[in-house]
Amino acid sequence: MAERIERVESLQLRVRGTRDGIVFYLPEDLPADELVGQIREAVDSGRDFFKDSQVVLDYDQRLPDQLEIERIEEILTERGVRLTSITASLAESRAVLNELGHRPLRIVARRDRLKELPKRPARDVERTAVYVRRTLRSGATVHSDGDLVIMGDVNAGAQISAVGDIIVWGALRGMVHAGAEGSDEAIICALKLQPTQIRIGAIVARPPDGKEYEVDVAQCAYVTGSNIVVEPWRGMERRGRLS
Repeated sequence: MAERIERVESLQLRVRGTRDGIVFYLPEDLPADELVGQIREAVDSGRDFFKDSQVVLDYDQRLPDQLEIERIEEILTERGVRLTSITASLAESRAVLNELGHRPLRIVARRDRLKELPKRPARDVERTAVYVRRTLRSGATVHSDGDLVIMGDVNAGAQISAVGDIIVWGALRGMVHAGAEGSDEAIICALKLQPTQIRIGAIVARPPDGKEYEVDVAQCAYVTGSNIVVEPWRGMERRGRLS
């Protein structure tokens, strides 16, 4: 599905529809009551657009607030819309989201800055895969023209890439690039996802600094809008993204 912008002229809220869901870009200075009201108005005025959809909140430069998030989620849930993840670009905003239990990735490059990459959807690639049954140490490099499966750890200093998806049955601490020929449909999954840099298609991110980012559940990364977001592996399974 091509990206689509849904606008209500009187609203400061920006809403972008993508194949992976809908992204709400939250204005920095809009009071909480007005923001909640604009989200309600946007969803109510576009019921067909939002029906049975999944939403990402992008706080961008806005400081997150737990009560505000709960109010937004309540509005969405009442209208059959599911809030799947929350992200932000401001370091302080990401820190607040981490404290509230969310795990956003910091975006350091966006698709429009890397337009020279060819666009080749990962789903069109012949579904071959390279399997590596060992731990990759610093300095190691592995590439696959299809999917890539690592049965072991990828240590810091190692680099892995694939035209398709990447699965690491271990800890991923090195640099990783899925969708290496430009696809943003690829996914990256690992039992422990702690890369020094993560890239999907033309979008690059790195985890926030600090121990608070470390989690003990398997996770997957994928692109929503112009952001790389991370969620538990089991959440991806439930929503059919790994089928």
